[in-house]
Amino acid sequence: MAIANPEPAIGDRDEEFSMPKIYIVATINVTDPNGYERYLNSAIEVTRENGGTVLVGGIPIEAIEGKFHNRIVVIEFESIEAARSAAAGYTALRDARGTSAPDYNSVIVAGI
Repeated sequence: MAIANPEPAIGDRDEEFSMPKIYIVATINVTDPNGYERYLNSAIEVTRENGGTVLVGGIPIEAIEGKFHNRIVVIEFESIEAARSAAAGYTALRDARGTSAPDYNSVIVAGI
């Protein structure tokens, strides 16, 4: 028997409730800081164009449990559409990131 998810999907919440903020969370393994800097400058512009606010910007990190990449980034957006637009912009910059950050994971999540 399947259990229904009591929470609506991101972007599908009832309009009568206030919409939670939306976040992009990325974990990044930067191996070439100078090369990554070129990508970062363009990524910051994508964030600004989509109304994002960087809340957590990377280094240093202190792992409590498990293994993490050497940078963690959390960016806040006002809507799922803005976060998706920014995500598309970051993906378009993948070549600029090149081999400077070979391991890059990111997700879009809703706040509570």
